[in-house]
Amino acid sequence: MKKTILLFSVCCLALTSFSAETNATIGFPNGKQPWKRAGNEQQFADYRQELKKLMELPAEQLRAHPAAADFPGAVPAEAARIERSISVDTWIPRWHSTGLYAAPGELITVTIPSNAVAAKLRVRIGCHKDMLWAEKIPSWKRVQEITRSFAITETVTRAANAFGGPVYIEVPADCTLGEVTVKIQHAIAAPIFELGKTDLKTWREQLRNSPAPWAELVGKKLAISLPSANVRQLDDPDEVVKFWDRVVAAEDELSGQTNRISPERFVLDRQISAGYMHSGYPIMAWLDQSGKVANLDSLKQGNWGFFHELGHNHQRPDWTPAGTGEVTCNIFSMYCFETVCQLPRNGHNAISARNRETKLKVFYADTSKSWTSEPFLALIFYEQLVEGFGWEPFRKVFAEFRDLPKGERPKTDAEKLDQWLVRFSKASGKNLTPFFAAWRIPVSASAVSAVKDLPAWLPEPDYPKRYQASN
Repeated sequence: MKKTILLFSVCCLALTSFSAETNATIGFPNGKQPWKRAGNEQQFADYRQELKKLMELPAEQLRAHPAAADFPGAVPAEAARIERSISVDTWIPRWHSTGLYAAPGELITVTIPSNAVAAKLRVRIGCHKDMLWAEKIPSWKRVQEITRSFAITETVTRAANAFGGPVYIEVPADCTLGEVTVKIQHAIAAPIFELGKTDLKTWREQLRNSPAPWAELVGKKLAISLPSANVRQLDDPDEVVKFWDRVVAAEDELSGQTNRISPERFVLDRQISAGYMHSGYPIMAWLDQSGKVANLDSLKQGNWGFFHELGHNHQRPDWTPAGTGEVTCNIFSMYCFETVCQLPRNGHNAISARNRETKLKVFYADTSKSWTSEPFLALIFYEQLVEGFGWEPFRKVFAEFRDLPKGERPKTDAEKLDQWLVRFSKASGKNLTPFFAAWRIPVSASAVSAVKDLPAWLPEPDYPKRYQASN
């Protein structure tokens, strides 16, 4: 035992001494004093190796890391360690929230029935799974890797994380056990609201004040991991998760996704691995969104960023040609603004009426400019289709792409553009060839021929003349 404690101590000592030599006043990266990469490359390489050793230690050998109190946060000293049994529906893959939190460096015990031992379940401690080692990241505001996941291969599994974190049961995609009872011991109660399960009175009087520093709001189609401070005064978690369920349902409907097998998830973090937000599972965002993601008044005004990232999760390559990766996801942002929030679909300032006019004038003044040269310029192309035909042709075309046999799916960007022209023309009942030509979007002669008998369509009779004439 002395040897294992010594190894952990050496790791912490290395991190502290590194900071003292290169970042002066504190032994780990934090929000107030980020660590900078430039000029410290070798020290960071050494630091990474030490942290790697720490993250590979067996659960029984871990102790609390000093950075844990800074992020993801301190656990109150008086917080009770409790035992709880939860039912996990293993037909639903990915993370299952437990409403429990593992204190930094403390062992929790997970017990499952013997028939679940071979099910490839895992216990995860921590939701901030973004690792911040990429060369493109110039500085760090938190420790770069702070979550652990342990395979459950016996009826009793012990797990721990030097940084602590919310406890989840991870279910693989192919699990068919059905309901499994999981007992978790020596964890801390965390605020959790589950739609259809949690009583609002119990939430308001008890659950939202649970001592753990991170909370969970769980709907049928989306779950949110956010700081507990942002739910302490939240009276209407049911309305918040219902809102997000409507958003996901809307994007499912538009994309033609009828086989949803698990909820989406948002996680708020002090620092993420790419951008202001990024898609995937979970969808990650910076902490400044914590005050908005569960604020119903704010949500009713729309949240383009989260709608956009959910759009990425619904985006399909068949109808996303090169240059539109940050474009076709915004079709879903427009759809949510209009259908969920009952607001104008141009909910981003970049496509306000004035900015749209400016972008079109610039585009038609420069014949060398590609329609995909700017994401919000390209989005105008799709918005004009919405203005002309509404949303039904989008739903129809997305469903057609969804159901295509493998051999009929577009394999090149040229094929993607051809198929979009043909399918949307037939769905709308109009020949969109003149519209594509106005946008300088190349299509093949065979695609043009396929829709030639339909009446031609443009957004306005002499489009784009007025944009050209004004230059």
